Formats: sequence, C-alpha cells, structure tokens
Amino acid sequence: MTDPNELNDDELMAELAAAVEEEAAVSDRRRNAARMAFTWRTVDAELAELLHDSALDAGAAVRSSGSPSGAPRTLTFVRGAITLEIEVDGDALLGEVVDDAGAGPATVTLQRPDADDRSVEADASGFFRFDGVEPGPARFVVTREGWSLTTPWATI
Repeated sequence: MTDPNELNDDELMAELAAAVEEEAAVSDRRRNAARMAFTWRTVDAELAELLHDSALDAGAAVRSSGSPSGAPRTLTFVRGAITLEIEVDGDALLGEVVDDAGAGPATVTLQRPDADDRSVEADASGFFRFDGVEPGPARFVVTREGWSLTTPWATI
C-alpha cells in the first residue's frame, strides 16, 4: 500500500475498496481463530485457581485415580466469590457452582482435547452432572449472566 498522504481522493477510494474486497476473502476458520485469540486478553481474570484436589492429599498415591480410601475424588476451583466443586465418581462428574450473588442459571461446559464440548445447565441450587466421562484431561467453563469462569486443565 502506498502512503495515504500521497494519494488523491480517487486513488484513496480505490485503496479502500480493495481493502473491503479483501475482507470478504477471509475464511471463517481465520475469523474464528482471531476471535479466540482476542479472548486471551481476559484469560487471567477468568481463570480459576485449583484450591483443592483430594488426589493430592497426603497419603494419596502419585498415580492414583482417586483417594486411597476409594472415596470419590474432589476438586475445588475458586475465582473471587465463585466456587466450582467437582466430584469424580467413576465415570460420573457431579458438581456445584457456588456464587454468592446467585445471578441466575449457570451453564457448565466440559471441555476435552479429544472430544466435543458437552454442556449442561446447573439447577436452581447450582448442581449439575455429567455421565459417561472417560479418564483424561478436562477443564470446565462456567458461564452465567455477567461472568464466566474457566478452570485450568486437570486429569480426571
């Protein structure tokens, strides 16, 4: 592109028309990638902290899939006044979204690197359930009117 200050009005309009035509040539895949990259600007504000993992409690085996007593594994994530509690019991994930403000229903999305996202609505008390969940890496995204929370990846 030439320096816009050196163009007359007709040349500048031609440059602008060419830019508009290029916009239509951008693929949906690239648009989606750009949108996803843009969301990283707020990742620190949305990423929850792992507050508790029963698999890491004293006495738990390094490679165990749960607590040594055979009890379900529990994970607790927190961001500000929002807490996400997960219980892993076999192939079932039970959870609760605790939000002091209680601003309406929450949607919980289970993300896996090798599978499609699965979403459920938490009930009025914040409880939800996923069945048929295989072991492996996962993270949760909780959205509710006015905020969202994303957990770090954890192996379940």
